[in-house]
Amino acid sequence: MKKTSEGSLLDRIEALVEEEQRLRSAPVEERVGDDDDRRLELIGAELDRCWALLRRRRADPNAPLDPPEVPDPPNDLDGPDPEPPHLEHGVHDDQPAPDPDVPRDIP
Repeated sequence: MKKTSEGSLLDRIEALVEEEQRLRSAPVEERVGDDDDRRLELIGAELDRCWALLRRRRADPNAPLDPPEVPDPPNDLDGPDPEPPHLEHGVHDDQPAPDPDVPRDIP
């Protein structure tokens, strides 16, 4: 996308919203099915991108069109990393795992 003014960006958003409303309000028998669903997904993604660009432009008129890549923060809801397998379980060699019913001498 070339350098756009706020007005042309708002025009683009308005055109996408009109197309989205037209697709969503079409009678069921006129819908093309998967093609319309895919187009609605693309419109949604493009609207998100346009709104983000508009917010960046309003915050900084000299902001680049493409924002810098910023990694997502870690998700604390995923919980801690899993515990690595221990050598005593025989995971790293061809030996069978120890029998849990047999007592072992552990220092």
